[in-house]
Amino acid sequence: MDNLQGNIFIASQRLNDLTGYSGIEALKARITTIEKHVQECQEAVRAARARYKATVSERASSQREVTALLARKDTWSPVDLERFTSLYRSDHGNEQAVQESAQKLADAEREAEHSAAQLSSTILSRYHEEQIWSDKIRRMSTWGTWGLMGINVLLFLVFQLGFEPWRRRRLVRGFEDKVREALEQEKLAQLEASANVAAAAAAAAAAAAAVSKTMEQEPLEKEVAAGVQESEEKLLEDMTSPVPAADAVVAGVESLANELNAVTSPDIPRQPEVSIWTQFGTPKAWQAAVEDLFSERVISLKKQDITIIALESAATGAAIVGVIATALLRRS
Repeated sequence: MDNLQGNIFIASQRLNDLTGYSGIEALKARITTIEKHVQECQEAVRAARARYKATVSERASSQREVTALLARKDTWSPVDLERFTSLYRSDHGNEQAVQESAQKLADAEREAEHSAAQLSSTILSRYHEEQIWSDKIRRMSTWGTWGLMGINVLLFLVFQLGFEPWRRRRLVRGFEDKVREALEQEKLAQLEASANVAAAAAAAAAAAAAVSKTMEQEPLEKEVAAGVQESEEKLLEDMTSPVPAADAVVAGVESLANELNAVTSPDIPRQPEVSIWTQFGTPKAWQAAVEDLFSERVISLKKQDITIIALESAATGAAIVGVIATALLRRS
């Protein structure tokens, strides 16, 4: 799992390097660093301003006190004299402290302005790089969409011009083989029927010969011989032309079946044909049809049909993903 996550991270880094998004990531990190520096500079400006105000207020208070002492210098006491001396000495230090705090405040404000300007320029650079990257991705998605459309058209032409004719020829060849097999079976059945007829003729001839030996009357023998010869001629005619004989037998069987139906069954009213719109006109019929689509009923499919369905699904999915990606990128 750790190796998988590492490989995914490496693949994402390679993809960012190829698309140019690594520079944008570097700009984001730089912007974060500059924002922290700007916050630090603002804190330093606030501290320097507070220190400057404190030193200014301290010097102002000492000057007010000096002014008050000078106003009543005629009534000074030794303590007032000592206080005036210390205030006068500290005034010079307070002035230097005010100047230093003012300089530090100016430096802090200058650094804060410089950091803010650097932050603004970095943000503009990031915006510019993101625009370039989005344009590049949009062009790539456009070419990718055209490529997928070309692949779909190519697959359509290959299937329509190459695969479908071969499939039709294969189906026709299979149908012809089945028809040829059925004709051969019919021919074998006719040959078997002819053999049965010849066997029956031979048995009839043997029976006629036995009867002619037992019969003593010559006219009867002649009649039997004539009957046998006539039956042999009919059998030979049936053997030479089996199809008309079979047609005659079939016609006789059909006429006999019609007569039996006419005798045994009265006029039965014919049920009207049910159309497909009548079958699926109710919600239950639609529900049953939808459940049959997702049922576990076993059907037989050729591997070739499954391959065609998989390729068409993949091409359709790729086209839909390309269209969605293009729409999202254009919106962004």
